[in-house]
This record gives sequence, structure tokens and C-alpha cells, in this order.
Amino acid sequence: MIILCSLLVLLLQFKGRVTAVPILPTKVTVEITNKLNNESLTLHCKDKYNDKGVVTLNVNKTYRFRFYPNYFFPLTLYFCHFVWIEAEYYFNIYVQKRDGYCFHNRCPWEVLENGPCKIKSESRECFIWKTSYVEKNNTFSS
Repeated sequence: MIILCSLLVLLLQFKGRVTAVPILPTKVTVEITNKLNNESLTLHCKDKYNDKGVVTLNVNKTYRFRFYPNYFFPLTLYFCHFVWIEAEYYFNIYVQKRDGYCFHNRCPWEVLENGPCKIKSESRECFIWKTSYVEKNNTFSS
């Protein structure tokens, strides 16, 4: 009976019907697309151990990075620093408890002036920028 259940779960995962933790560790791809109005977007994403570097995206261009989320403890967190002419923000672009393995291991995002939007299979979930960092006396504060 256990073998039959395991085979059923495996088949459902291959069909994309189960979004739970995969049987084997799987990489997740975060995709960030610049949807600002005619402005370049500079971003810098990292987690506690991995720095993905600074990237500048023109409008409608996409940056992708891949990683293995923590398989046993869902604590993986990637955050990004977003900068364009009029603004500067930080956002947790991947929170394992919130995002899991997304949709078929892809986590697409669009960055807009009002905030980032996570693109789901048939909808989008938008967030508001929470903190803007403004330079004051050569230091950044919230």
C-alpha cells in the first residue's frame, strides 16, 4: 500500500498537480522582469551565503538565478535591492515558506513602480514597497 501511494504521488508530481516538496531536491528558478516605465532597473540579489551580483535590466528584460531551497528546513530566503532613478527598495524575492517551489520550479516576478508582482499560473500577487531608502549624510536609513 505504501509503494502504491508513493507511486501515485510521484506520478502526480510529474503531471504538475502537486506543488509540495519534491521527492528529490530540485532547483528553483527566480525570474525578475523589469516592468518600470521606460527606466533601467539595477538589482542586487543574495541570501545569507550566496551573492548573485549586481545586474542592470532594460525595460522588459529578465534576470534569472537558480538555487536549491533547503530541503529539510524551509528557511531559504533571497532578498534583492532594487534601484532606479526615482527610488530604492529592498524586497524578499524568495521566502521558502511563502513561495515553496512556485509553479513548476519557476518563480516569475515583475518589478513595477508600485511594487513587485509574483506571476502565478493564472493570476498575479502584487506587493507594495514597504521601505524606501533615502541617502542622508552618506548613510542609508529607513
